[in-house]
Amino acid sequence: MDTTKIMESHKIVAIAAASGVTAGVALIGAPVVLGVIGFTKVGVAAGSIAAAVQGPTTAAGSLFALCQSAGVLGTAVGTKAIIGGAAGTLGGAVAAIWK
Repeated sequence: MDTTKIMESHKIVAIAAASGVTAGVALIGAPVVLGVIGFTKVGVAAGSIAAAVQGPTTAAGSLFALCQSAGVLGTAVGTKAIIGGAAGTLGGAVAAIWK
């Protein structure tokens, strides 16, 4: 039995698993992290990190505005796809170069 082929197939499985796990953790973790830093369903929490960085005006489309929208409304399907895809790609890349 060719051990090189076996090791290569296990590496592919490990990369796929790392991609899936990373994407899942990011999808579950993003709303939790937003809440922890102060982007809640009722607005920016007083005394939070979000409140500390909030300026007198918030530009539409800014990172702050997007985080606030996600905190109030939840994460949109398209945003979840982007987060999952980016995190999965990152997890797969890290697994591929990990020796």
